[in-house]
Amino acid sequence: MSFKQKIKTVWKWVSSALLIVIILIVIIPSWRISFQGWYQSWFLEEVEFSTGNPVSLKPDALQWQLFDQKDQLKIFSDFKGEPVVVNFWATWCPPCRAELPELNDLYHEVDKKVAFIAVTTETPEAVENAGLMDDYDFIYFTQNYPRSLEIEVFPTLMIFNADLQQVYRQNGAGAVNNEKNIAFLNALRKDSN
Repeated sequence: MSFKQKIKTVWKWVSSALLIVIILIVIIPSWRISFQGWYQSWFLEEVEFSTGNPVSLKPDALQWQLFDQKDQLKIFSDFKGEPVVVNFWATWCPPCRAELPELNDLYHEVDKKVAFIAVTTETPEAVENAGLMDDYDFIYFTQNYPRSLEIEVFPTLMIFNADLQQVYRQNGAGAVNNEKNIAFLNALRKDSN
């Protein structure tokens, strides 16, 4: 077999394998969403947090019930005293899946006194089936979102100061893991001391 024929044979196998993978990505929903999230992560625009006028939370948000991965109940007001980064997301949302690794990296870069909550109304089983439960230890679950937070877009990112006043809001995914955002969150923590 000549070198040219070997190249053709290898290309035939590679192109066939690639075609099979593409077909599987298209027909298996969980693979498609994972692939779309991975692909979209390449094109996330860098986002810089900035402080707006602090907005106090309404009672429905302060009494909001969250459950961690161990099914332990947390009331949002329990987080008072530390800054909180809250990401509203869903497993079926490719931009959400693109942003989660960014949040995870940011989570590992900032002061551990900043709380991170990636919250979904889906079941723990749905998150487990999506293969995300083990990758992110800041996933929380809820029955519903507080009406006063007006969550209409996934993902939505909100940052709260230590008094649980909203100081930042971002609708849509973004590349959030950068030096300015790390400094912003660490400074927010220092402001609460």
